[in-house]
Amino acid sequence: MKKIIQLLLGIFIIYQICGCKKIEEHPYSAEVTINSISARFAGTEKYYQGEISGNKISFEVPIYSSDVGELIENDLSQMELVASLPIGAVITSGLGGIKDLSKPTVITVKAADGTMQDYHITVKKTGMNYTIGLLEFAVRKINSPVEYQSAQVSPYSDGDTITIDVPNTTKDPLDLTKLQVRIKLQPTCSISPNINGTTVDFTKPVMIKVTDGKGTERTHVVQIRPTKFNKTKFTQLWFRSAENLGLTRTNIKSFALGNNSFYIGEFEDWSLGKIHVFSADNGQPTAKIDQPTTFAAQITSDGSGNIAVTTKNDFGKGYEFWRYGETNTGFDKLFTFTSWDPLMVDQFGIRKTSITGNIRNGKSYVYTTMPNGYYYTWELNNGVPLSATPKAIKYDISKTGGSWDIAMVKRASTAANADLYVSWYNEGANENDGKGSRFEIQESSGVTYQLHPKNHAYKILAFDVFSINNDHFVALLTQGKQADSEARLVVFEITDKSKLAIAPDQPGFEDLKVFESSPLGISTDMSSGDIHVNVNASQADIYLAVTATSNQSSQNAGIRKYRMDYLTE
Repeated sequence: MKKIIQLLLGIFIIYQICGCKKIEEHPYSAEVTINSISARFAGTEKYYQGEISGNKISFEVPIYSSDVGELIENDLSQMELVASLPIGAVITSGLGGIKDLSKPTVITVKAADGTMQDYHITVKKTGMNYTIGLLEFAVRKINSPVEYQSAQVSPYSDGDTITIDVPNTTKDPLDLTKLQVRIKLQPTCSISPNINGTTVDFTKPVMIKVTDGKGTERTHVVQIRPTKFNKTKFTQLWFRSAENLGLTRTNIKSFALGNNSFYIGEFEDWSLGKIHVFSADNGQPTAKIDQPTTFAAQITSDGSGNIAVTTKNDFGKGYEFWRYGETNTGFDKLFTFTSWDPLMVDQFGIRKTSITGNIRNGKSYVYTTMPNGYYYTWELNNGVPLSATPKAIKYDISKTGGSWDIAMVKRASTAANADLYVSWYNEGANENDGKGSRFEIQESSGVTYQLHPKNHAYKILAFDVFSINNDHFVALLTQGKQADSEARLVVFEITDKSKLAIAPDQPGFEDLKVFESSPLGISTDMSSGDIHVNVNASQADIYLAVTATSNQSSQNAGIRKYRMDYLTE
């Protein structure tokens, strides 16, 4: 036991002797190099690595997600930093907290031994692709919320002239010396001079220079072009082919337009065919109903939701006028007129029938035509004809050549002094033979206004007239002379009747013709096709039926729906 105690005592003495030996001290580090540094937008999780070059640190921080182009956090005044520093080194201003890196910033690293080093931080925004530069250049009149931009959209090439059409009207005249400018650039792009948000004088074209995110500079010239206000805008809403409509024939000779539906008859001479009913909104089929009698020839409407079917004057049948209602719950025959005039047999009443007024209530008129240049009219009161015998009127044979091959007469209203609208087609030898079609407005005083024949194709297959805000329009379905000529929809404003005589190459024509469709790609027969218009407040829905007689073009036959928006300044 005594030996053990002595051994332990010896070990303790040795430990004490060694512990008293002086420990060698190392000098403090002078290292101030930042090993790595990252930044993130405050409150987010994604860090962006900084690039260190000497005493300069740069960040490229995206503001759009590169895959979907979604805007992400981009407030450079609200950033957080994380850095890897040498042992014992610190950032004098502190590394924690929110940093404003929206402009060049300096941070100082202090080494363990007190050595200090400044680092200059810059942050550059980046994105998916900032090489377009100018995205939008818009102008507006002072105190007006309406902006106008060029029809040409970005990207713009170096040297492009950006032309902006701005309406100049009596109601709202254009002052080129005072236009407010709004400019939209891609991020990291710049413009010189920076006229965004300023009032600029555009009496002369204005030159701008845009530098994109990669430093490429492009020069553009902005030019303001005063234009007249265009109060009509046209859109084709849909097309339903004869196949889509479920029809068995492609020669759609006529159709009727009610308040909520349109109707196409596939008539049979010796038996009862079907009248197909479709939604006026989308052209989808909704029902089928029987034709009222045999030898039905045409279906039309009165604009108040009442549908009418007329017959051929064949085999003693006579010209019969049958009336439906919008609900199609039944039909009744209003009158019959039979003539054994050889020019009228099998022809009378099959050219075009029109209705003005409501054929159930109040005063209304029915007009129809026959090939020898006559038109016939019946006056109705509360749906009852005042006479079973129509009034026969011979149209001016000096205009028509004594006959017509397609003809339609429509009364403007039920007023005693109402205008008459008349169109006809007189078959000729060629497109330039002076025959063809005419459209006229005949006043009750006898004064007549004729649309210049150069304003439409050789044949007018059908027309309808309509009014919005006291302005009057006519929509024509026209076609060239040949059976396979393409048809077009053409719309004219006829408020000022004196303008009808203006030819395409004369001043003022742009105020007369307000729309012409592209070629409808249709091969029609001579007398087929129809057109009807429904007006609802400031919109006019134009429905036109086009037909085809050849297999090559049968897919183009059907119903098209256009919409005319009436715009106000």
